[in-house]
Amino acid sequence: MIPATRFEPGDHIVLRNVFRDRVQTVFPSIVVADTPELVVTWIPLGTPVMNGVTDTAVSNDGRKGHLSIESMVTKSWTMAQRNWHTAGTLRIKNPRLMWSLWVFWEPEMTDLRGWYINVDAPYKRTRFGFDTWDMFLDVFVQPDRTLWRYKDEDEFADATEAGIFTEYEAEKVLVTAAQALEIVKSNRPPFDNVWAKWRPDILWDIPQLPDDWEEV
Repeated sequence: MIPATRFEPGDHIVLRNVFRDRVQTVFPSIVVADTPELVVTWIPLGTPVMNGVTDTAVSNDGRKGHLSIESMVTKSWTMAQRNWHTAGTLRIKNPRLMWSLWVFWEPEMTDLRGWYINVDAPYKRTRFGFDTWDMFLDVFVQPDRTLWRYKDEDEFADATEAGIFTEYEAEKVLVTAAQALEIVKSNRPPFDNVWAKWRPDILWDIPQLPDDWEEV
């Protein structure tokens, strides 16, 4: 059952990537804000997450356990549990837009590591939290927002060639990434530098995976 009211700051929820009605990734998260215009969530270091992998035998060996395009097309992936080790991560999204901004910090949150534009579907509110779908193409932006680079362009091209995207959808992804980059480069609210000064509540516990995370 979808909650009738919005989540409150400090609530534990789950963000999921769902591809063709099958869960692909699961991120237990803490709510920072939940409004019609902005949903902000926090993933602490050490949070248990679930990732779809092509080969569970190498699921903990970096990108060797990464989900292949072929396994996505055939929906033949396996889910593997890991701990979130990238960095404490803030995820900022207008729930109606087709991208989110991730904020990564260095260890101990002393310095900003960078801004990460993730092209993903508009949020669908669920009883867990929110469902979306990652569309492969990303942009990494340096902390001062003067330099950037596109990521996973080859994967995006392979996904398009495999028919995961139509030509129209692929073009929409490219346009979305470019528009998001302009917003981030120009430091426009609510995706501006104010978030670089944000810090989590020291009393927050690490969120956990719900038992029924696979239910769609």
